[in-house]
Amino acid sequence: MQKALDWLEGEAWLQSHAPELIPFINRYGHCTLEPDPVERYFEVLLTGIAAQQLPPEVSGKIMEQLRRLTGTPVTPDKLLALTDEALATCGLTAIKISYMKEFSRRVLDRTVDFAAFGELSDSQIIKLLKNVRGLGQWTIEMFMLLSLCRPDVLPGDDFLLKKEVKQLFSLSEIPKRGQLNKLMEPWRPWRSLAVWYLWQHSAEDKKK
Repeated sequence: MQKALDWLEGEAWLQSHAPELIPFINRYGHCTLEPDPVERYFEVLLTGIAAQQLPPEVSGKIMEQLRRLTGTPVTPDKLLALTDEALATCGLTAIKISYMKEFSRRVLDRTVDFAAFGELSDSQIIKLLKNVRGLGQWTIEMFMLLSLCRPDVLPGDDFLLKKEVKQLFSLSEIPKRGQLNKLMEPWRPWRSLAVWYLWQHSAEDKKK
């Protein structure tokens, strides 16, 4: 897990190595991201399964309904105690129910051991979670960045990020993952922090 102090180190590094980001750093100040407690990991990733191919407001309602059935937070044992029919009342499809139950079993038998994540590298965690059906690349990368606060994550399919990079580098079109990787390579090992600053700018633009 990354501590708040790490972001200050990253901020200083970006100021020295990524002058194009200095206006963002000056405008938005210190990064406020903090890692989630381990107890939250399951529900965060479960939300990712629920959200596949759905708008946020719909997946949000699904998770709200699920919490009403299980209590907060949603845990693997509570989810497995529910019938498929009960889970379907939340708005979940049969395939997502099967994915959620399979994920729950993997957490309970420690095939996915959240307590060990602090000892694993980024690539090890990504490889482990990619084996969970229903968890896509974007969901895993967002979990790594927002919940684990790993410092060098690039969510290469995030549209808001790509839109900001297009604007920052005056590109003629939205960059694809490969081009995004090349453009953001100089921001290693603090790409997560760079992404956070660009997201702040995107959120500010939305308010205008």
